[in-house]
Amino acid sequence: MEINKPKKFIAPIIGLGISLPILALLLYFILKGEFNFEFLFSNILKEYLSNTTILVLGVFVLVILLGTISSYLSARFEYFGDKIFAILFVLPLAYPAYVLGYTYVGFFEYRGILSDILGNVNARFDILNMSGAIFIFGIAMFPYVYIMAKVSFSSVSSTVNELISLYKINPIKAFFTVYLPLAYPAIFAGSILAIMETLSDYGTVLYFGIETFSVGIFKSWFGYGDLIQSINVAIILLIFVFAILWTESLIRKKYRFVSSTFSGKKSSKIKLTGKYNLIAFLISFLIATITLFIPTLVLIYWFILDIHTLDFTTFDYLYNTLSLNIFSSIIIIFLSFFVVYMLRFYPSKIGNFTHKLSMLGYSIPGAVVGVGLLIISSFVDTTMEYVIFGGTFFILIFAYTTRYFTSSIGSIENGFSKIDTSIDDATKIFGKSESNNIFKVYLPLMKPYILSGFLILYIDIAKELPATLILRPFNFDTLAIRIYELASNEMLYKVGFPSLILVGTTAIAVILLNSKFMRRKK
Repeated sequence: MEINKPKKFIAPIIGLGISLPILALLLYFILKGEFNFEFLFSNILKEYLSNTTILVLGVFVLVILLGTISSYLSARFEYFGDKIFAILFVLPLAYPAYVLGYTYVGFFEYRGILSDILGNVNARFDILNMSGAIFIFGIAMFPYVYIMAKVSFSSVSSTVNELISLYKINPIKAFFTVYLPLAYPAIFAGSILAIMETLSDYGTVLYFGIETFSVGIFKSWFGYGDLIQSINVAIILLIFVFAILWTESLIRKKYRFVSSTFSGKKSSKIKLTGKYNLIAFLISFLIATITLFIPTLVLIYWFILDIHTLDFTTFDYLYNTLSLNIFSSIIIIFLSFFVVYMLRFYPSKIGNFTHKLSMLGYSIPGAVVGVGLLIISSFVDTTMEYVIFGGTFFILIFAYTTRYFTSSIGSIENGFSKIDTSIDDATKIFGKSESNNIFKVYLPLMKPYILSGFLILYIDIAKELPATLILRPFNFDTLAIRIYELASNEMLYKVGFPSLILVGTTAIAVILLNSKFMRRKK
């Protein structure tokens, strides 16, 4: 037993390492004690707080509205085009929010695409404001609610439907009194993911002129070169995030009982005919149009406008994106597998604690992670009197690991939960080496879950902007950075080509992730 004792510390060490940027930020803040209390009561902070709160609440309402309607239609009814819409409702995940923002600004701006369609140069609509930002984040993030709520609506047992029929409850009343309450936990979980992604955004809020905490961090560091001020903003943002998570945990406890109602034989879908079939189709088509069709057509239109002056260095940015994303995803998925494997065979209380700590990264905006790593790299480089971490790929991959470790861990944990403990006993009896068991037994069994986690990571990392913008090596740009720079220079039509390439690669990952092959493998 003593031989295996050191192995109990492997998972805790990895967990602490992954959460190091967050811990470094907190430790630096505590030790330095340089919080600016004047800033705490300043108008700037009030603006950050009010804008961020309004944005979060607006997005919360919109993603619930779009996600609940789309998931309920997809899960409970058969209607014309329902299988196609089930895919279309997921595809907005392939779009970074800032790309959706650029397309809608180009669509509604003065002498924009809308004015061309209507033949009226004065036809325009100003969306560069808070309402416009809420709309953009809503259509970008609603798939999080859609995916989770759809599972809940699909899992309702046939017994519930029989009771609804027995008491002759009409479909609308049944939705609000039965189905919606049953799906509350899933809807709230999806909306929290959407909120976390909104808080992490930088490109969209900057372009729309919304002063949020994320913008404040960048303005303090890049605009004024004030690391202390950026840390102050980051600390307040952390408090804001933890307040949201605490509220979410209270809501989850309140509705915990709901999960017990999903049992027995699953109810079949209701086949819609006549006007109800048409209404379901029109609602689905409207959602797909505003969330997917319009942005995609705008990008294609810009691509056609730019066809004779295309910048083929975009493929260099694609190479940078693919190589960085694939390498980072492989490292993160390997760490996820290794941590879950070690916790399975060498469990410990400290291991469980650090595991939960490492999973906080997804709740922390990329700008905050970036500031934490700047502190670490500054300390190491200053101590060593040589640049070791600053401006290297290592620190960028480190940021991705902290930020997106949770994205992959869920898939890996799900995979290990499907492996019977009798297999663990069998591997011990045969006495093969641990490495042999990993490569011959567990990795083959875990292939679909590893692939699933890899695809999730690729989608998330490909769209990442804040951490990449802060930590990328000198003269190294990804497609996300290139798109951001073009839009910042008001060259919107030039955004079409690189955006189509970025969205195309992430869309392939989204489709694969939601394919029947992946679901069947699981």
